[in-house]
Amino acid sequence: ANTKFNYLSFCLKIKEMDDEDYYFISCGEPLPRLLSGNYHYRQVLRGRHKARKEFTAMRSAVTSKLEFMEIKRVQDISFQLERLMRYLHEYYSWTGRRLLDGNVFPIEVDLDLNTSFTQSYTPDECEDEETKEKIR
Repeated sequence: ANTKFNYLSFCLKIKEMDDEDYYFISCGEPLPRLLSGNYHYRQVLRGRHKARKEFTAMRSAVTSKLEFMEIKRVQDISFQLERLMRYLHEYYSWTGRRLLDGNVFPIEVDLDLNTSFTQSYTPDECEDEETKEKIR
């Protein structure tokens, strides 16, 4: 962040110096920086050039790191999806083998003699009140 602000401050300083030059030219006065040998202006230009190099180097480093992070994220997602597919395949294979190996059907159920699905009661045929309430 400091490199970016350093570069931008040099750009602003050069812009201010150029605006000052335009002002003196529009007034018809000689440029003060030319009278001093243009030393300060050249120094600011060198500083801007150096700051620009540092800024572009840092920006390219950050850009490459972001690209590497994106590549890593995509690889991680694909790795996680591959793991998920492998585990699902193992689970479905395991359950398929269990269903084929086991003799599950027909299922035998031992029903009590009191349970009857063919006989139906109406509330009038029941003797006690509790049974009548349960049926209703």
